[in-house]
Amino acid sequence: METTPKISPERTKRQSLAFGRNLIVLAAPILALGIWGAAHGALTWRWPRAEATIIDADLRTFSGPQSDRRYRDEWHAFAVHYSYTVGGKQYFGGRVEPYDYGMQNSAGAEKMRERHPVGSRARVAYDPNEPSTAYLEPGPSSFSLILVAIGAVIGGAGLWIRSLAKRGIGRMAT
Repeated sequence: METTPKISPERTKRQSLAFGRNLIVLAAPILALGIWGAAHGALTWRWPRAEATIIDADLRTFSGPQSDRRYRDEWHAFAVHYSYTVGGKQYFGGRVEPYDYGMQNSAGAEKMRERHPVGSRARVAYDPNEPSTAYLEPGPSSFSLILVAIGAVIGGAGLWIRSLAKRGIGRMAT
């Protein structure tokens, strides 16, 4: 009869500490990217505003492969173009949120389409040093905030696992 070798408590502790460390290492770049984007996005709240006219606003719908007809896999993106004037010079823009890394919240895209129909007026925040850079929705992007949350949860889990392992809690008897 064959028996399963027992794993020493010290080895289990080392493995748990290593797993916790790996989670922290995984969380660090996600959290750093999110904090960087959110912080730089927050700076746009201080930028001056200019009156803009929405020239084109389109809610694009994308759908994934439909292997199962019961479920519909689709998401939305808001594409917009607007014109605004700064210092007597006219500019055209199309950016919605700063530091969104090319990602948009699908529900947020639908709401933006309702708030900004073609021909409507909006106040865009523009960079005082480079007026050609403007955003329709200044402040931290929803995606950068999501990265902060994901990084914090993963990093917090790693810290929690390491604290449990250091105290010797959670070992399973074999």
